[in-house]
Amino acid sequence: MRVAVTALCLACVLLLPARQISAAPADPAPPADDGPVDPKPPFIRELQQALKADDKTWMAAHLHLPVRYYGKTNATIRSKDWFVKHYATIIGPELKANVLAQDPEKYFENYQGLMVGDGGRNIWFQDFGDEGAGRPADFQIITINNSP
Repeated sequence: MRVAVTALCLACVLLLPARQISAAPADPAPPADDGPVDPKPPFIRELQQALKADDKTWMAAHLHLPVRYYGKTNATIRSKDWFVKHYATIIGPELKANVLAQDPEKYFENYQGLMVGDGGRNIWFQDFGDEGAGRPADFQIITINNSP
């Protein structure tokens, strides 16, 4: 009987560390790498904030001159000062409303660039960054359409 009790105690001692090891929580998995983050939605949100606040300075800083403008008249915007001076005409309430209504996650893009807005009232951008050369995304306005 004494041998059986000793064997049972020995078995318990040997199995106890195994239980503790298996009962220990596993290390959490490292976060999954979802690949590169699309820089367009955050940029579209910045654009919408600038339009909402009528931030002419932000808008002018993102012009890639010359910018084509199609509205009641067609024009070529050649200076940031001219753009700021004519901001209310260029960025009318209808264009502003169209861009603000845009879902930043659902944008249109083709070989000409990125379009924010809808129909005849939209703003086109191109990315002048080069991630391969270490320059981050740099979206700039190339065309403004504000016609019905």
